[in-house]
Amino acid sequence: MPTPLALSLPAAAAGLAYINAKTGLWYDRVMLSGTLPAIFRIINRDRKDRCSTFYTLENAAKNKSTSNRPFILFQDRSWTYAEVYEMALRYGNWFKDRFGVKPKDIVAVDLQNSDHFIFICFGLWSIGAKPAYINYNLTGQPLVHCVNTANSVLMLVDPEVAVNIDDDVREKLGDLQIEFLTEEVKADVLATKPVRPSDSLRSGEISKDIAILIYTSGTTGLPKAAIVSWKKMTLAGSFVGGFLGTKQSDVFYTACVPS
Repeated sequence: MPTPLALSLPAAAAGLAYINAKTGLWYDRVMLSGTLPAIFRIINRDRKDRCSTFYTLENAAKNKSTSNRPFILFQDRSWTYAEVYEMALRYGNWFKDRFGVKPKDIVAVDLQNSDHFIFICFGLWSIGAKPAYINYNLTGQPLVHCVNTANSVLMLVDPEVAVNIDDDVREKLGDLQIEFLTEEVKADVLATKPVRPSDSLRSGEISKDIAILIYTSGTTGLPKAAIVSWKKMTLAGSFVGGFLGTKQSDVFYTACVPS
């Protein structure tokens, strides 16, 4: 005799719930929904010579449907994709023209969280250079170790932590260029023309190449450098978005760089 619908639906739901609990089907589906698009994106970026996350920002800034959408909310200021893109171009040219930063060069970024932190990362990527994220609480030998391990050509320092760059640190860093991100320096960046750096500066990057350098906490010794590749950036960004089901209208509180 046919089972009444009122009984069959709950039974089916219970059965599916049991199967999911035993096999983790829901979790697998969520994992795949975030991972598979990222894999295809990585392959496509490799094929098109567009591995740099700079192109992600550029696409959003040039797209009429997203260019004026808020990208960064910091304190009482909102920055659109187009505005962040322009700031990235200014910073990129500023790094290149003032300090001679070249593709593959690494710049130590010793800054607290801020909107300019993001501008600087995209600015470095725009000219093919890479940021090394320095823990702004570091002092003395751990600080020197992190900067030197990265073979940094320049160190950008937040004025709020300028006290950490004492005479001993300066001496151990040798001839390394050190620039403090003061309001005067920010004004200098704003005066730099937002000219798009040539694709040739970013060409040749593949998905396994370094995007950023990060460091361990150093609780059992000096901090150790860890490479975050373009591939890892893309996988992390796509997975988090897919796993959480974020929408364009959502506000996502994070210190991570979008990928």
